[in-house]
Amino acid sequence: MSTDALNNEVSLLRQQNAELLQQLEVLKDLHSITLLAEQHQILELLAENITQSTLSEKLRLIESQSKLEVFCAFVQLQEKICDRQAAATALAESEAKYRQLVENISDLIFSMSMQGTFTYVSPQYKTVLGWEPSELLGQPFAPLVHPDDLLLAQKSIAEMVETNGQQIAVEFRHQRQDGSWCWMRSVASPIFNSEGQITGFHGILSDISSRKQAEESIKSSQAELLALFNAMQDVILVLDAEGRYLKIAPSSAPLLYQPPAELVGKKMHEVLPTAFADYFLNSIHQALETRKTVKVEYCLPIADREIWFEGSIATMSENTVVFVARDISDRKHMEDQLRQQTEDLAQTLQELKNTQAQMIQAEKMSSLGQLVAGVAHEINNPVNFIHGNLSHLEEHTQDLLQLIHLYQQRRTFNEPEFQALCEEIDLEYIEEDVPRILSSMKVGTQRIRQIVLSLRTFSRMDEAEFKEVDIHESIDSTLMVLQHRLNEKTELPAIQVIKDYGTLPLVECYAGQLNQVFMNILVNAIDALQERIKKELPLSSITIRTSVINSGWVKIAIADNGIGMPEEIQKQVFNPFFTTKPVGKGTGMGMSISYQIITEKHGGKLECYSTPGEGTEFVIAIPIRQ
Repeated sequence: MSTDALNNEVSLLRQQNAELLQQLEVLKDLHSITLLAEQHQILELLAENITQSTLSEKLRLIESQSKLEVFCAFVQLQEKICDRQAAATALAESEAKYRQLVENISDLIFSMSMQGTFTYVSPQYKTVLGWEPSELLGQPFAPLVHPDDLLLAQKSIAEMVETNGQQIAVEFRHQRQDGSWCWMRSVASPIFNSEGQITGFHGILSDISSRKQAEESIKSSQAELLALFNAMQDVILVLDAEGRYLKIAPSSAPLLYQPPAELVGKKMHEVLPTAFADYFLNSIHQALETRKTVKVEYCLPIADREIWFEGSIATMSENTVVFVARDISDRKHMEDQLRQQTEDLAQTLQELKNTQAQMIQAEKMSSLGQLVAGVAHEINNPVNFIHGNLSHLEEHTQDLLQLIHLYQQRRTFNEPEFQALCEEIDLEYIEEDVPRILSSMKVGTQRIRQIVLSLRTFSRMDEAEFKEVDIHESIDSTLMVLQHRLNEKTELPAIQVIKDYGTLPLVECYAGQLNQVFMNILVNAIDALQERIKKELPLSSITIRTSVINSGWVKIAIADNGIGMPEEIQKQVFNPFFTTKPVGKGTGMGMSISYQIITEKHGGKLECYSTPGEGTEFVIAIPIRQ
């Protein structure tokens, strides 16, 4: 039962008690009136001069009637007294119940006068605030209210008085007995007297410190979240299954496609380009169907630039999703930079590998050139010595033969010793064979001298700069170095070399590097022809054609009738480290280096044409003047 209900019940019982007392006074007055009426009746009878007997009967009748009326009034009075006693008992029981309720309720109950002093304080003041009720009775309540809250409490009481009874509720800080403060909530009502005037106030205090602490904690958390939210650059959207914008936060997000006021209530297809709207709507449906978060990444034109977003779509209900989008343009830019750097590094690494391979190949060619040059030099000296002495040997041999002939003419032929010696050494055969031997030796030494010259031409170690070169001489020197692979062997027939040389001027080039290109192409042609021979296809040949084109370029075409190459291999023939040869037979750098020598060193072109089963042709085109 509430305090107001109990107060109303007590007031009602007190009012009933007052009414009973008033009724008792009325009964007393009625008894007096009844006695006076009896006397008046008797006097009237005497005045009528009635007989004594009749008078006596009349008197007895009046007396009986009077006693009956008094008895009835007394019975009624007894009934009312019993009712009064029952009401008093009920009042006492109600007051005891009210007191027990007040003393056991967890809230604090108080009453105070119009002057603001306590007239009643419940025992819970001791439990909750540490105050003994006796310490507060007769004391003003104002000192117990925090100074910052006192004006609010006083204003609330004034409003209750002005409204003549309106209940008030106010929250304020109440002082404990130990001097500390706690938050209390007061609900107060006025106390009226019998004339309807306000004589004081009574109410209930509830301790709301925990709630206030929780509210402060929530406010603090909300403030932190609000600060964090305001600091966020993410765009948060709430959309329905149709792609309609329901809510947008933050309201001042700079990354929105349009201002929030223009978006809320609209569908995506009314705002975004169709492709984007379809993409987002499909993602929303996917999130609603799977009940899983869907990741999206997209780019939208915002203001005057393209902005990349990374978004997450998660379900909020059966028909709505929350879409959180974050600007990842900087990350994308960094990713692009990293990707470009990675590509540049990969290209640099590849170039380093190519350079390393070229350096290794160049070192090999340099070593080969030095070896060839050294061998040519070492061979050239004794060959020149032999070749130079052959003419003197031939001259001396002719002189000796003439001397023998002269001796034969002047001596008799019957000298047995001379004749026997001539027969023993077969002088006639010697005379015929010695010139042939000398002639053969001269041819051999001449051939060796040509080979040495070709080796020196091929090596060209002393030619590091551009120099005018006879292209045909370079080709022939390369063929001379490879002659051992072109000649017939036990298991391999000879490879025919067909030269279709045109009239070429001297060409400015790096002679040694150009010889390296001729070497790589011719070696690949010989390898292809040997594969052809293994397949028992006869008539292997290499055709070399040279000509002048476009008045300022020379063209060298080297073709074989080998096994050819399919298109997929032909496309990769100039790639570094690509080879179709078995492990240990090739590095895959020969044609790559050749391509760079022709295109980068000489500003020319190197092209490959091949037909499987028919052969391959490499065409070199370089300018005559650099």
